[in-house]
Amino acid sequence: MSLISSLSLSLCVCVCVCVCRPPTVKQPPTIVKQSLKDYIVDPRDNIIIECEAKGNPVPVFSWRRNGKFFNIGKDPRVTMRKRSGTLEIGFRSGGRPEDYEGEYQCFATNDYGTALSNKILLRVSKAPLWPKEVLEPVVVTEGSPLVLQCNPPPGLPPPYTFWMNIMSPIPQDKRVSMGLNGDLYFSNVLVQDAQTDYSCNARFLFTHTIQLKSNPHQLTPTSNSPPPETADLCL
Repeated sequence: MSLISSLSLSLCVCVCVCVCRPPTVKQPPTIVKQSLKDYIVDPRDNIIIECEAKGNPVPVFSWRRNGKFFNIGKDPRVTMRKRSGTLEIGFRSGGRPEDYEGEYQCFATNDYGTALSNKILLRVSKAPLWPKEVLEPVVVTEGSPLVLQCNPPPGLPPPYTFWMNIMSPIPQDKRVSMGLNGDLYFSNVLVQDAQTDYSCNARFLFTHTIQLKSNPHQLTPTSNSPPPETADLCL
């Protein structure tokens, strides 16, 4: 065996590879997801109030309701998702969503600080009935402007309003239009506008119901043209 071969066999070269991991970055909590400030919920569903935060160490979550500590553990209807501050309020075993209306605020805390969510005003959608009223027939001169009032019930959130007659939506144009308050505006009334069932309707978002105003408007335009002249007959 040659000297070189012997040296090759007896020589051991050790290579040490060091993998250096950067130290874990510590971060105070930051809110990354939350419910709307004005939060209106469907009374038929469970209530979900969102609060998600990031941070290192993982934040611990707590809530205040109407400015006071909200003890989730004492309410069997309320649960908090794991590694999250999101609340779920269920009603399978009874209870009323209205009992949970109020102002909520989420707190995410770790060793490096606390992050606060917005103050979330939780309200339950309501669909009240139309106010009772007696509507007199509307008689207006042809060519005159006119406003038919809607006066929709003050739902939460406010209902979407639309007008119908003969069971069909009223087409809108430059002459006939609906205001933001739901009233129907005629810039000038025509004879063909005569109908007995101008009805304002309210569609409620969460309950998916449409309420028809019980008393429709009756509109009768009158002609402003002079009566035809009659010839005098001499006998």
